[in-house]
Amino acid sequence: MDFTNDVSYRNRHYSRYIRTGNNKYDYEKYGILTKSLPKILFKGNTVLVTFLQFLDMRIIMMFKLIEKIRTFKHITSMY
Repeated sequence: MDFTNDVSYRNRHYSRYIRTGNNKYDYEKYGILTKSLPKILFKGNTVLVTFLQFLDMRIIMMFKLIEKIRTFKHITSMY
């Protein structure tokens, strides 16, 4: 019988054992432009908000790629 594990099998319980805590900003969950641009831009025109969310998504994808490249040689990294 063949058992398959998901991609996060090795690092599944890693967050339980972090003693110092993870105080990094979670840009994947909260976004980048919401912190850097004024809040008034996200309450106005729906077309502008959609465009800003699209830009935010693309910037987050770029940040993820940069993180993967930065930790390329670290075999125990969580990314």
